[in-house]
Amino acid sequence: MSRIRTCPGSQGASMRKITEENAGFGTFIAFSCLPLSGMTTDVYLPSLPAMSSAFHTSPSVTQLSLTFFMIGIGVTQFFIGNVLDSFGRYRTGVVALFLFVLSNVALIYSPNIWVVNVLRLLQGVCVGSVVVGKRAFFVDVFQGDRLKGFLSWFTIVWSAGPILAPFLGGYLQEGFGWQANFVFLAFYAGAILVLELLFGGESLRHRQRFHLPAIAERYRTMLTHSGFMLSVLNLVLAYSAIFVFSLSAPFIIEHTLQQSPVVTGYAALLMGFAWMVGGLIAKSQLHRGLIQKHAVIAAEMLGVAIVMLLISVGTSNLVTLLLCCFLVHVAAGALYNIYFTECLTMFPKNAGLASGLAGGCAFLLTSVASYGVVAAIDVRGQGQLALAYLIFAALIAAAWMMGRMIMARRWAGTPVEAPAKGA
Repeated sequence: MSRIRTCPGSQGASMRKITEENAGFGTFIAFSCLPLSGMTTDVYLPSLPAMSSAFHTSPSVTQLSLTFFMIGIGVTQFFIGNVLDSFGRYRTGVVALFLFVLSNVALIYSPNIWVVNVLRLLQGVCVGSVVVGKRAFFVDVFQGDRLKGFLSWFTIVWSAGPILAPFLGGYLQEGFGWQANFVFLAFYAGAILVLELLFGGESLRHRQRFHLPAIAERYRTMLTHSGFMLSVLNLVLAYSAIFVFSLSAPFIIEHTLQQSPVVTGYAALLMGFAWMVGGLIAKSQLHRGLIQKHAVIAAEMLGVAIVMLLISVGTSNLVTLLLCCFLVHVAAGALYNIYFTECLTMFPKNAGLASGLAGGCAFLLTSVASYGVVAAIDVRGQGQLALAYLIFAALIAAAWMMGRMIMARRWAGTPVEAPAKGA
């Protein structure tokens, strides 16, 4: 039986305190929350054309609903870690889940697309608060090899969202319409909320004083670190290449190629699998140098983008589209995995803040970069999508050159030190 303890800082109220001994159901709840960001991002992608028609608006305005969500979750990750460390995980998570459920109900009855976009911004804030808190849950409760074992499952569990959500969303759109996607999200989050209220609790062991000068100094250290910011830039470029597909694929597949929303769902499922393959490839190449791995990925993305562009001049169909996009997603998945690991290992004493800052920058800047490119090029076919890929591949190659320059300056500026005594 779970032991009930009074959580410090609860103003005398009785609150379950989660420890390693009673964390079984809490762990299940935490893992259930991790795919929420991917689900909320991707489940309604097959419905974008239908939403555009329902609200009598252009595809670019409908695509903003995805951008608003990304901005919400990105900005939230910048500051929510410090809030959670000071005020606790449990109550913040419960409030965020409750608001997320309400936002989905309100979204179903939205009178116009701009109300949808504002609600999607709120959903980004809610999901960011929940997911960051549940990542911290594992560090709060577990230690040593057991903690490492749980952390190794993060990527796999998180991948379930972007892999399965659009696949499910295609069938929901085909059978029930675009509102069904948000009904599903409301029920999923509502079930987690009920479990949290019945079996959840506070996992934070030691509350940190909310001291703004110290917090600002940690942010300054990371934001002025050239290696960290270059890694963040690569996260943004990799994720932007993925996001361009998410924004444009429903319109290309359903309008240009005249396929059903179910086909869009299968395409997104395939791209999610490609992202996972890229991550596994990166994991298998840990022994290789960072710059060397980056060079191979940049060359592969440039080559695929050029071939995809040439194919579109002659003929293009669903097979050529998905084959080229699959290869781009594999490369982007590998690049993201490499540099996210790099971000976390640069500041081991502030891994939570580094994770939130890297993730926040990635989501926020990706939303701006990907939407900007899609809107500027007006991506409606394979040729325009190939051009968007080519832009991001060229930027990734430029980032590789910047990385080489930074490494060269470090080598040139590092004096040869005498061996330490006793060495």
